[in-house]
Amino acid sequence: MLKRTASILSITLLAALPLLSAGCSKKEAPAKPPASAPKAAAALTVTTALVEGRTVERSVEATGTLAAWDEVVVSSEIPGTVLKIKADLGDRVKAGDALATLDQRESALNLEQAKAAHQSAMRALEREKAKLDDANANFKRYDELFRKGMVSVSQFDNIRTGRDVAEAQLHEAEARAEEGSARHDLAKKQMSDTVVRSPINGEVSGRFVSTGEAVKDNSRMFTVVSTGTLKFRGTVAEAAVPRIRSGQQVLVTVEAFKDRSFKGKLTRISPALDSQTRTLQIEAEVPNAGGVLKPGFFAKGIVLTEKEKDVPFVPEESLYSFVGINKVFVINGDTAKELSVTRGLKEGRMIEISGASLKPGDSVAASNLQNLYDGAKVTVQEKK
Repeated sequence: MLKRTASILSITLLAALPLLSAGCSKKEAPAKPPASAPKAAAALTVTTALVEGRTVERSVEATGTLAAWDEVVVSSEIPGTVLKIKADLGDRVKAGDALATLDQRESALNLEQAKAAHQSAMRALEREKAKLDDANANFKRYDELFRKGMVSVSQFDNIRTGRDVAEAQLHEAEARAEEGSARHDLAKKQMSDTVVRSPINGEVSGRFVSTGEAVKDNSRMFTVVSTGTLKFRGTVAEAAVPRIRSGQQVLVTVEAFKDRSFKGKLTRISPALDSQTRTLQIEAEVPNAGGVLKPGFFAKGIVLTEKEKDVPFVPEESLYSFVGINKVFVINGDTAKELSVTRGLKEGRMIEISGASLKPGDSVAASNLQNLYDGAKVTVQEKK
């Protein structure tokens, strides 16, 4: 019995031995190392550029047409037959220059008759003056005699009546002389009107009559335009209205001279907007001493409204644009700061930016923009 018990104990110990060995092995195995901590992001290498402060001249765009400063339709003052054409299309004329003459024979005869009638009326006036002088002298003499009782009342009344008649006849003669003078002046004007003259300095832009043609009074004969100075008539958008005022400089360009601009001055501004187009009409004076600009040209105008100093500009390569969003990265030490900006004017390779707290002299990234982000660490590399 004792022997059997010892055998059972031996078997039990042998069975438990592997489990004890396994437990000891697990306890003594080394622990696994903890996961490694994340490494700091590597600094990005960039080149930089300085923000430039430039003076910008703000402007407003206008579209319109060039017009003559003055345009006159010259008509005949009297009916007649065109005797001679003295100016034609494109001719430059001065105020008072003859454009055409009409047949003067009838006007010359009328002038001679009026002159003769006026001279006759003036001679009659002189005679009536002499008669009145005699009547006045006679009346004075009879007045003295009447006071002394040397002439009768009837005699004195006859002398006084004669004086009054002479005075009335003089007034009639004066009226006839004035009428004759007026008729003479009218005849002289009609004679002058046989020469059709330009009322302004300019150029002939149209001729509507020919030699030998009979014209009525007020018939259109020529059109003369003044081109030494032109008018730019254009419109500006409603939003630009607060920025414009009379006296501002206007730069005018036309299709015929693409590489040139012509300086003008804003002279007139409409008091009301066009309710249909929501635009405001303006007018500018444009000197045209060389005569290269022509009335009727389609034109564009740039109204220079104001000058703004220290406007920030950055190089083109410092502006990052993606799906309509524009950014710059300001470099402060070894850190990049992202700023959203609005793109403005472009001058060469420099671009105006606004909408951010940038100022001239700030340093902005000029390379590696696609990898930069707000707060990124950077290493500044000198430009080669």
